[in-house]
Amino acid sequence: MTVVTLANPLESHASPPGIGYYTPSSPPAGIKSFEPVIAKWWDWRGNQPAKYANTWPSCFKSNVVIGGQSLVFLGDPASAPAGGSNVNATYQACQISPSQLLYLSVYEGECSQGENHLQTNAQLLACAQDSNKVIKLMKVMVDGTDVSSNIVRESTTTPYAFTIRSSDNWGGIKPPCCGMAMDESHELFFKPLPKGDHTISVEVIRAPLEPNQPVEHDLANWNIKVV
Repeated sequence: MTVVTLANPLESHASPPGIGYYTPSSPPAGIKSFEPVIAKWWDWRGNQPAKYANTWPSCFKSNVVIGGQSLVFLGDPASAPAGGSNVNATYQACQISPSQLLYLSVYEGECSQGENHLQTNAQLLACAQDSNKVIKLMKVMVDGTDVSSNIVRESTTTPYAFTIRSSDNWGGIKPPCCGMAMDESHELFFKPLPKGDHTISVEVIRAPLEPNQPVEHDLANWNIKVV
């Protein structure tokens, strides 16, 4: 497994009191690695209705169970363009239980056989990693503290099945699709949050992958109430 943290060696791993994170070398009990979580997240992400590509409900999350653990996935910041039509992404208000773990996908690179017409694991992973090479800013604030140094950058080591089940999906992908996939994730996997109110904000700026494409600027904010 390839794991690289984005920390500057001169920076401390700041985090608000009571806020902690799992790492790929120290995952939650019952979950041997982050890879099943990444695969499950993509299953949710890939099969979201098309309207969620730029319009979220007031609390866009999914409750899942992996390895006996209750997890909450938050919406993908990549579908929250700053100043765009997805105003709900700027004012998310969600409630979770203190027994639930919170998984935040900050930015993802994913390539599958059906989408990208590639076959080998090495080709799929290189494709996924290429989409992350032009990120100019990746910032996460938790309860007013910059926790960006805690973001984990991780490449999957084995392919996972990525299946689009409905023609109404965020990517406009025609099923059946998509075969095996590989991923490079930028992620924060929170340990149980203390009871009370918390804020999370994500900002990502990515340069164009192709000439004449606009700069990608994503911005999402959550108010998380733990009760």
